[in-house]
Amino acid sequence: MKRSQFLTFVILGCLATGSSASAQSGRVKDPIAPPTAEANKANDAKPADMPAGSLVNPNDPRTALQLFEDADNYTQRKFAEFEKRKMPYDQRLEEKIKQEQRDLAGQSATVLATRKLEGQDIYYLGLLYNLARDFDAALEAMRRFLSENQNATGEPAQNARAIIVIQAAKKGLLPEAENRLAEYAQNQPQPADDRYVLENWMVSGYFKTSDYKHALPHAQEMWSAAKVSARKKGPFARDTMLIEAVKLLSEAELKSGKPDQAIAHVQELRVLALQLPSANLYKLALRRLLQLDPRIDLFKLPDPTETATAPPDIRVNEWIDQQPTKLAELRGRVVLLDFWATWCGPCRITFPRLQTWHETYKNKGLVILGVTNFFGHAEGRQLTRAQELDYLRDFKKKFRLPYGFAIADSDDNDRNYVVSSIPTTFLIDRRGVVRFISVGSSEAESAALSKMIRKVIEEPAPGIDTTTRGNGDAKKESP
Repeated sequence: MKRSQFLTFVILGCLATGSSASAQSGRVKDPIAPPTAEANKANDAKPADMPAGSLVNPNDPRTALQLFEDADNYTQRKFAEFEKRKMPYDQRLEEKIKQEQRDLAGQSATVLATRKLEGQDIYYLGLLYNLARDFDAALEAMRRFLSENQNATGEPAQNARAIIVIQAAKKGLLPEAENRLAEYAQNQPQPADDRYVLENWMVSGYFKTSDYKHALPHAQEMWSAAKVSARKKGPFARDTMLIEAVKLLSEAELKSGKPDQAIAHVQELRVLALQLPSANLYKLALRRLLQLDPRIDLFKLPDPTETATAPPDIRVNEWIDQQPTKLAELRGRVVLLDFWATWCGPCRITFPRLQTWHETYKNKGLVILGVTNFFGHAEGRQLTRAQELDYLRDFKKKFRLPYGFAIADSDDNDRNYVVSSIPTTFLIDRRGVVRFISVGSSEAESAALSKMIRKVIEEPAPGIDTTTRGNGDAKKESP
């Protein structure tokens, strides 16, 4: 089994029934990979004379490793068979197969437990118990493995420690969990994903006893691990991991009498959301700030750093009243990317504001781009690409929208900017850096965005003369 698959299995098995970290288990999917060569050999070695109702022969001669790999790869083999037979997805069948896997793991553990075990055989016994969700037995097996193999290193030792940390934390045995986590932190390998989960369990354990002093260092480690681990995840999984880490850290700081630090960490997350960029994460961070202090000035942000990166370019298939351009070509101007759709009621509420900003700042360097997609329909009618383009042109004239439209035939822009709802607007300064994100059509959002537009418009672009360059230079105006 590959390293990444193996540790995911360990963590998922432990999280399966844990209530203190249910949010984490809900967003992780079981990995699917082909069975290993060892597992195929193990399948060939399985005796045929199994008792009725049993998945494993009590006299099964296979090794501990073979028994574990057979159980571990059970669902992969079954799902591969279904895919080969082109069977449609059935959730009930999936649950049945997973239950069969747990039953197989439990019976294999029972067979293995009757033997005189030593070394890594005890470790595989613990993994079988873990896969069967017999977590008490898994905990005892891993304790025994580390006790009898004090020189154990590498993956087996680290995985055993991980299971002990989680199960001990669940049971409130926090001193034991602390000791094993300290050992884990001093050894390798320790992927950021796993460190994140282990620290999460420790924070949850201390929160249960209102011991925020001891929860705080674990919340800090969890936040550090989240920032590393999140880099390899998809946008929404990344955002979920980061906001959960900051929530726990800020809560621990708040309960420890450090409200300023709590707010500072959430503000750090907001800046990160701008740099990514991610409208979804920005919205979540704002929500957390309101929870910490409803009176806080939500629109006060640290100045952007010199290391801020430019946002991804927008992908456009058709332009309306706008010459084809790239964000890099608009450097030196202030750009407002407005994500919207014709069928979006709240988007229409923002039209008068966009019109006002265009007329007020078009000669001061503001370029507004209405970013939308081809949907293949409008007002209950199916439309061809050409028909929808005509509809958009007519829509633009009807609502007197004086800025250009950028139309894509995919959701790439939404994914790249992590737009989960519309209207969503990104304000990009003259250096090409995202300075503000507005989500929604409320008066408060409008007021904040208007304030930021004025601020950014007044800022000069280093080394660039923008005194006479306006929207008119970039696009052809609608009649």
